[in-house]
Amino acid sequence: MPRIEVNGTVLNVTHLPQRRGQGGTPLLFVHGLAASSAFWYMAGAPLLARLGDCLLYDLRGHGKSAVPDDGFGVTTMANDLLGLMDQLELPRVHLVAHSFGGMISLLAALKAPERVASLILADVRVRPLQQKLDLPVRKIPPRLAERLEKIGVEMQSISDQDDGIDYLKTVARIQLAAGEEANELLREIYHHPQLFRNRKTAEKWIALTERASFVEDLKHGESFTARDLKALTQPMLVMYGTRSTTGPSAQAISRLCRNSILHPVPDVGHFFPMTQPRLFLRPAARFLRAVNAGRSSFPKTVGPLSRD
Repeated sequence: MPRIEVNGTVLNVTHLPQRRGQGGTPLLFVHGLAASSAFWYMAGAPLLARLGDCLLYDLRGHGKSAVPDDGFGVTTMANDLLGLMDQLELPRVHLVAHSFGGMISLLAALKAPERVASLILADVRVRPLQQKLDLPVRKIPPRLAERLEKIGVEMQSISDQDDGIDYLKTVARIQLAAGEEANELLREIYHHPQLFRNRKTAEKWIALTERASFVEDLKHGESFTARDLKALTQPMLVMYGTRSTTGPSAQAISRLCRNSILHPVPDVGHFFPMTQPRLFLRPAARFLRAVNAGRSSFPKTVGPLSRD
């Protein structure tokens, strides 16, 4: 599928046609910061094409999408999502989102509830519900600190950060500086492997974060409150890794949204859809089958649909 002009920018879109039958409600996948639509390939999106057409797109400034001068706040990106639906002539979709993509999807659902059949939120931090992000960084031993100093990564940039933007920027710097050692270092510090596909994507993220408009838009571009979320009535599957830091957001979303299932995923971190795709795919597929079959109400806590 070609790149599509939407809301003053150009978005890269991939279409995975429904593999069995036809007529199912399409799935629209929304990735998080510093990622791309490739995240959803690693999370097994092609397998969900059995349930409906799957559409994956790169957020503005990410992946193969254009990098505009501004417009990186959640409001603009939610308008991008709805504008993309218009361009693709999609009247209604299931939204499947990870991390910051969840903020975009929640706002899109608030702005146009009739266009969202359901939401699947995987490890989403919602700033109005969770102001501080305590990243899982343990005390760095001298041996590891020495290795980081040799490659030019400042200790302060790791130990003092509490924002996802700074965290991802540090990950990119480690990948660029450490080369073949990057996986080992990242596993020791953050308990996950490399996040950026190659040197070019890591460099692109660092360049993006150094734009004043990018950081300002992300940190101050929120456009809904905790109270607003009470208006959402769509079926919602809220998943989070128990080793991640987004649990407070997931639990608050579940309390506020009366038609939600809260599904903690044991012993996994923030990127579990990519690192442990089966733990994401199974409950997601069961949930989507139930919604497609006409079920319209769900329990607030973990239920049979999300157990394996």
